[in-house]
Amino acid sequence: MKLENICPICEVVKSGLLKYITDVKYIFTPLFIKNRYHLHLGYSFLLTLPSMYVLLTFLNLAGTPFWFHLFVGGFGAFGVNFLRELLYEDLYGAPFDWGDVHFGSYGGILGALLATFIF
Repeated sequence: MKLENICPICEVVKSGLLKYITDVKYIFTPLFIKNRYHLHLGYSFLLTLPSMYVLLTFLNLAGTPFWFHLFVGGFGAFGVNFLRELLYEDLYGAPFDWGDVHFGSYGGILGALLATFIF
């Protein structure tokens, strides 16, 4: 029995996860600046810090495990960057780039990491 018959979405999830992990390689190439991945990483990092401060201080996120802080920061930045890419594609005709979304998520993880240690 093939995996596609048991779990039809597993192949899509596996390829998406693999792309998410392997997009890190662009940090060491000229495409990091050319495709403006550095902006998504930096802005997501800076925007995650105050949001994590609010979550950690006022909404009791500090009582949860450390890995959950990283998940919240990464997933929040992923969602914001995904919506931004959808809007820019819809309003301005800009091509949707998963790299932008992934680097925004990386910035969210780094921001959550720093916020956890600061606050």
